[in-house]
Amino acid sequence: MEEDELEGVGELEAVLQLAPEVQLAIEQVFPSQDPLDRADFNAVEYINTLFPTEQSLANIDEVVNKIRLKIRRLDDNIRTVVRGQTNVGQDGRQVLVSYITKNPKSLFSLC
Repeated sequence: MEEDELEGVGELEAVLQLAPEVQLAIEQVFPSQDPLDRADFNAVEYINTLFPTEQSLANIDEVVNKIRLKIRRLDDNIRTVVRGQTNVGQDGRQVLVSYITKNPKSLFSLC
């Protein structure tokens, strides 16, 4: 990496640092044992745990496939949540339109 790119990485890491109380709240709401979810995640240490010796690199295809599967599952989960939020928004609009149609005077009482 060039020096400019390294500066950009440092700036990005500074922006992505969450306040300790926010990190604690996230950990309480979404407990996880996955090292990728840790605030102090270190990519080099993680890779070294996956491949502690040169011989373990023989399993790299298997590890990559497991990671790809995990990514697919996460993508599916994200897609499901986004669709759910979209449906909730649409349902809310339908309820609001139905209410306003039945009670048009209620719009004026909000002012």
